[in-house]
Amino acid sequence: MIMKNTTKAKLKAGKAVIGIRLGFTSPTIVENLTGLGFDFVYFDLEHGPSSEESCQEMFRAAELADLTPIVRVPTSEPGFAARLLDSGAMGIIFPHCNTKQDAEAAVKAVKYPPDGERGAGGRPLSLSGMPIADYIREANRETMVITMIEEMEALKNLPEILTVDGLDVLWIGRVDLSVSSGIPGKLDDPKIQDAVKRVIAEGNAAGKVVGVGAVNADRPEQIREFINQGARFFSLDTTSLLRSASRNILKSIRSE
Repeated sequence: MIMKNTTKAKLKAGKAVIGIRLGFTSPTIVENLTGLGFDFVYFDLEHGPSSEESCQEMFRAAELADLTPIVRVPTSEPGFAARLLDSGAMGIIFPHCNTKQDAEAAVKAVKYPPDGERGAGGRPLSLSGMPIADYIREANRETMVITMIEEMEALKNLPEILTVDGLDVLWIGRVDLSVSSGIPGKLDDPKIQDAVKRVIAEGNAAGKVVGVGAVNADRPEQIREFINQGARFFSLDTTSLLRSASRNILKSIRSE
């Protein structure tokens, strides 16, 4: 058997999903997310010190916690994504997906033939006990391809990107989008807000799931606002959650 991707299933059912970003190595933290209601945990190898090897233990912890393990890779090199999938990842986040060719390469890196070009092997296949043909069919169905829209070039090429089959989520990276727009960090600027609305509207019209990144734990109401606009894929940062919870608890204690 292959692990079922409950996050992907919820998205297919039209529901919104919320995960948590972990930018450092800690299987213990992943274990302690059990039962809290998150749908997935994603390990950020683009902006954090975690390695391929350290991810393996966190994948196991995610499986035990009934969380979909997803990895944000620092490079679009297909072999890198394949090694993470072979270790247990069930989805790959590709940053800086600026062209149709970038999106097509992402799908090819995650999917086995005939949908992609990934080579067969790794821990999930070995543990499945399934004939290779059956495993490949199920793996192609359960794995996720998440491409980040986070530069002005991606907005320019959005109509072409939306024609690519096999994209499970288009995730708007608002921070890098603000940098690319010449207004770094100004996520409430009308230029960024309009870009977000455009990607959500055009993505939904093309039958794609759209997500919005960089939601601060101090402003969880933003997720509801984005859901009302049509977005359905979100994450909160572990450090942001820790700081927000600590601030609120200490404020409550000291006010009493």
